[in-house]
Amino acid sequence: MNLGLYICFIFILYCFIGWLIEGLYSLATTKKFKKDGFLKTPLKPMYGIAMTILIIFHEVFDIYGVPMLFLLVLIPTAVEYISGYMLDHKFNKKYWDYSKIKYNIHGYACLKFSLYWIILTYIGLYLFQPMIRMAYISFENILSKIAILLFIIFICDVYITLKSYAKSNVKL
Repeated sequence: MNLGLYICFIFILYCFIGWLIEGLYSLATTKKFKKDGFLKTPLKPMYGIAMTILIIFHEVFDIYGVPMLFLLVLIPTAVEYISGYMLDHKFNKKYWDYSKIKYNIHGYACLKFSLYWIILTYIGLYLFQPMIRMAYISFENILSKIAILLFIIFICDVYITLKSYAKSNVKL
């Protein structure tokens, strides 16, 4: 298995799953499927980044047990904090604000949602990821090509998004 293509595949897959999770959460809490985000495509990179890092620690570096549970807390919370900070300070966008929730860190991360991430990443890593890995191995030839195509689309989306922000005088 080509590790680079596999990482590309899981990154894109979890970016899309993150977009779905956010949309369904919005639907459950506001009765509207919220589609907006930083990018134009239905991808939420912070989910892809967090899950890809966790999968690499788990599958490549063989980290299990308590150290993995620690990473299930640390990685998604750190990615959420950094993403929130960057979106706010570099692009003047605030997609979430936890400042009114107890135990928050500058409004970008909070204990309540960190607990949600622990549960979601645990389910993703231990319940769904083994099936996703087997499916990828079984259909690697086609899924690797799809992953390349979708990753190129993702890169184009990031480029177009950053270019549009540069035109609007946002400091990058």
